[in-house]
Amino acid sequence: MSADEVPDDDALADFADSVLSLARKLALRGRDREEVVPLTGTEIEVIREVHRAPRTTPTQIAAVTGLRRSNVSVAIRVLESRGLLTRETPPGDGRSVELVPTDFAAENVVRIRALWVARLREAPESLLAECASAVDAIVKLDEHLTRTH
Repeated sequence: MSADEVPDDDALADFADSVLSLARKLALRGRDREEVVPLTGTEIEVIREVHRAPRTTPTQIAAVTGLRRSNVSVAIRVLESRGLLTRETPPGDGRSVELVPTDFAAENVVRIRALWVARLREAPESLLAECASAVDAIVKLDEHLTRTH
């Protein structure tokens, strides 16, 4: 299929299935989880957003992730208790809360990324190069779906 051709529904469904399958294979399990703070899926979504956009708010996280605001609040309490984020009040606005990742959270992200890289390095270099060339398109797709859902 050329870059100009529109994929059919089956090709798009196969793409989504492949992304989900790859995500499951990259999920931390077993000994990998011993190297990082164990988190639920919701907690992972929340900390990823805080890491990507420091000083974001719980409402913004709920909007971007599609999670319920109450679930975001529970995840924030857990992440805060584990030392992964802090709540800060922006100057001049005593009612708002912004979320800031801690240094410990940054260290955890570095460990997670290293575990992903180690797992991916098991694949042939030519395949990794091909996959890396698709990153921009996948990021743009992720951003588009975030804006439209």
